Amino acid sequence: MRRVLWFIALWAAGVGTLAIVALIIRAAIVP
Repeated sequence: MRRVLWFIALWAAGVGTLAIVALIIRAAIVP
């Protein structure tokens, strides 16, 4: 069970990071 929780936590962190990067890129491109 702990491995599953770790996997979910890492996956959520990765998705959150990608979302933040996407927002930063969009903010940088769109004036």
